[in-house]
Amino acid sequence: MTVGSLFSGVGGFDLGFEQAGFAVAWQVEADANARKVLRHRWPTVPIYDDVRTIVGGEMPGTLKKLTLPQVDEAVALYQRGFSLARVAAYYSVSRQSMWDLLRRRIDLRPRERVGKANHFYRTGGTQDDRAQNLAEKAVKRGLLTRPEACEQCGLVPPRFKDGRSAIQAHHDDYNQPLKVRWLCQSCHHAWHQIHTPIAREEVPMESVDVLVGGFP
Repeated sequence: MTVGSLFSGVGGFDLGFEQAGFAVAWQVEADANARKVLRHRWPTVPIYDDVRTIVGGEMPGTLKKLTLPQVDEAVALYQRGFSLARVAAYYSVSRQSMWDLLRRRIDLRPRERVGKANHFYRTGGTQDDRAQNLAEKAVKRGLLTRPEACEQCGLVPPRFKDGRSAIQAHHDDYNQPLKVRWLCQSCHHAWHQIHTPIAREEVPMESVDVLVGGFP
């Protein structure tokens, strides 16, 4: 039997399950030093760094069986305008599970929105927050340098009122988060109106028999 480990720490629970005859399939741990210990002890086991952004199908153990009143209320919350992620978090189930539950009962709102209707993403319906976040962290660490001028039009736009640079990191391919072009907001929006970036390829997590976890 296999084990999926959440909030793994340095693997105390995982070690105990292995000694009981289980095999650890994957681990999730936010602390970098703890991940080093895990990688030393389980060099071939996939390790994820954020339980909120792990991808794949439904993980056994994350979807508790909702009662019919809870299902009806979940539908009502979504129809009142709450996001799918917020409704899923309210019932402590995965977003994928809530999506599967709702899509079999009602028509879900379109995920791709642009212009004034766009309240999910910064630059259009194909925006990938993970790639943007990695690029922003790379700028803070000096791995990427944000220029003053737009690479496409050459203009130096004024900064936003809060002091942020108006030069934005643009991705043609979300599978390469540190390969960016620096565009002003106008050029960035214009590009997304006529082009579609290459979507990030999701890597599914291995299905497991038992889900365990430490303290978050």
